[in-house]
Amino acid sequence: MSAHRFLTPAFPGYESVPARLLADISVLPCDLHVWRGPRPALYAMRGGDPGKVIARAERGLPFLIRETDADLLRGALAASLPGVLGNQRISPIERSKTAYLIAAKVLAPLFVHEDFLDHDGFATTRKVMESIALGLLEDEEMIWAMVATMLKHTATHTHAINTAVYGIALARSIPLGSQEAIRGVALGGLIHDIGMNRVPRAVLDKAGPLNDLEWRLVRGHAKAGYDMVVRAMGYPPPYAHIIAEHHERCDGSGYPEGRTGSSIALDSQLVAIVDAFDALTTRRPFRRALSAFDALQLMRLGMEGQFSDELVCGFADLLGGWKALGHDRSASNPPKLLRKAG
Repeated sequence: MSAHRFLTPAFPGYESVPARLLADISVLPCDLHVWRGPRPALYAMRGGDPGKVIARAERGLPFLIRETDADLLRGALAASLPGVLGNQRISPIERSKTAYLIAAKVLAPLFVHEDFLDHDGFATTRKVMESIALGLLEDEEMIWAMVATMLKHTATHTHAINTAVYGIALARSIPLGSQEAIRGVALGGLIHDIGMNRVPRAVLDKAGPLNDLEWRLVRGHAKAGYDMVVRAMGYPPPYAHIIAEHHERCDGSGYPEGRTGSSIALDSQLVAIVDAFDALTTRRPFRRALSAFDALQLMRLGMEGQFSDELVCGFADLLGGWKALGHDRSASNPPKLLRKAG
């Protein structure tokens, strides 16, 4: 069989859905189509049994749904996520891979440039956020399974998931406090960069240095994200300050308000650290991805004063310790960036 047999061409008005995403949904929330000849053809109707549909489909067959049905699918996926995370019949790694795909599919529209965030649309996203937070709070093994299966690319929604997973791990290890406080880190971490959908794609993907106007656009994402969430919910949720503060730095060099030290909430400082770490260990158009050790070394030495040294060291120990990462804690000459992190 050709490796390219099931590559689905783009067709206006449709989007691709891997069969794996449908496996834990109890009832098909919308019609499924497949590529037949010049255009998509109906394959299974809404209300059908996803298990039977997948069983009779050819291996690797990609399904299509109409873009107008995307919210129906997102709602069904959000409802299926607790069952995926709690399924003890499969390994934590397999649960993690599926949960990651579901979360990415549901969260992706949140970060589309100029996409409007309304109350109903955000409600579906909150279901996924709550499921991830609860699942990882109850099962530490799942945290490390998700760390092991993390996707590392520039998509904002995958960065959001990674930040939340790292954030829960660090919050648990400090410990930050109550489960409600740790849950706030998860929720804040998942949507800390939601304001990035107000930044033009050309700016986010720019390979060279940003000019003053472009930096103003990027730095505006923290306040924009805070305002978007408050407007969608009708009030500031308990984790809203994390969205506003995740680029504040202990030495006052951050934004949007240039806060220092203890004037930045502890959970915001924590999310700032894991946010920067995931960004630094992900390849960007303007630089290579750093190793875990190089990223932590840069954050502690090259960006000295910006982050709580105690939290950075705690995060390093959580990931295996400085020596386990391959170097001694006293290492010098941290790597340099072509552009600032974040």
